[in-house]
Amino acid sequence: MEIKCEYCGSMIPETVEQCPYCGASNNSIKRTADGTPKTIAELAKWYEDRHLPPYEITRFFIGIDYRQPRAFGIYQDGNEFIVYKNKADGTRAVRYQGTDEAYAVNELYLKLKDEILNQKAHQQKHTNGDFAQETKKMFSDTFSSKNVNEYIIKPSIAMVIGIVMFIVLIIVGFALNDTYKGIGWDLLISGIAGIVCAFFLTDFIENHKRFKPFGLYAAWLKKPKGSAMRHAMHYFITVLLIALVLITPIHNYCKTDYFKYNDTVYVNSHYSWFEYDDDSYDYNEISRSDVPQEVLDNKSLYGFDYSDLVWDSSIIKFENSGYYEDHYESSGSSSSDYDSDYDWDSGDSWDSGGSDWDSDW
Repeated sequence: MEIKCEYCGSMIPETVEQCPYCGASNNSIKRTADGTPKTIAELAKWYEDRHLPPYEITRFFIGIDYRQPRAFGIYQDGNEFIVYKNKADGTRAVRYQGTDEAYAVNELYLKLKDEILNQKAHQQKHTNGDFAQETKKMFSDTFSSKNVNEYIIKPSIAMVIGIVMFIVLIIVGFALNDTYKGIGWDLLISGIAGIVCAFFLTDFIENHKRFKPFGLYAAWLKKPKGSAMRHAMHYFITVLLIALVLITPIHNYCKTDYFKYNDTVYVNSHYSWFEYDDDSYDYNEISRSDVPQEVLDNKSLYGFDYSDLVWDSSIIKFENSGYYEDHYESSGSSSSDYDSDYDWDSGDSWDSGGSDWDSDW
């Protein structure tokens, strides 16, 4: 639908913010219902729902004509809405002043979202730095010593073994993934977990040498002659055993088994049972007792691969279903999921001192 520009009289789309002919603001703009705040009250509610710190911390003052330096804000004065920024020296730069509340709110809304992401990036940078320092210290304490015979394994040996195992697991994972219902990725995950656990298990043994079996094993590892080979065997066997212990529960959790009984499709995945609904083209979770006993007792008889020709083309793959997307996938396209990117963790600190307080916006 088109409306007439209040300034030049040209016909313009009702959804544009400015007249394409004269550049005047479209005070009658029609905004889409995308979940974004359109009023000062809605913006304040959005701010509250994100669990952001108080205004005095973030320096965003919603519905307040704040006069102190270093502040962003929006407030209403009569029938006009003012969006402003108070610079470091106390001078004020007005971003918008007019009668379009939705436009004014959107200006501050976009700035607030941008600042939240900047603060999160800044927080993550510090977190990663602290984690790197702690990890470096942990591995330094674990794998270093003045006397090479007093610790379990040299960092170079551990690194080479870990990298080789990691590369082998990636190759095996990609090679077997399609052939064995995703078992390749399960092997990769369990293998990575095994490598990590092996490092900590080795450290645990070294730090508990008073326990006689640990002490004897540690002494055997530290013998100078053939030390590298023993260390290699130690890590290989440790990683392999841990991976074998983990791969079964990981695979059983991730794999998807299909069954067909009396024209009804059942799925067993993530340690749960599901029944396919032909009307909604989706799966509904059911209890194990709702699954026909005949299926439970004869899984090999009623079970089929999804790619088997016996399947009706209308059957949706479980991993592509709405149920799977809602319950097992972390990302989504809804406005609530989008807004969750701006949720604030109460344990994080907000540093408004890092903002640019000298520019106009």
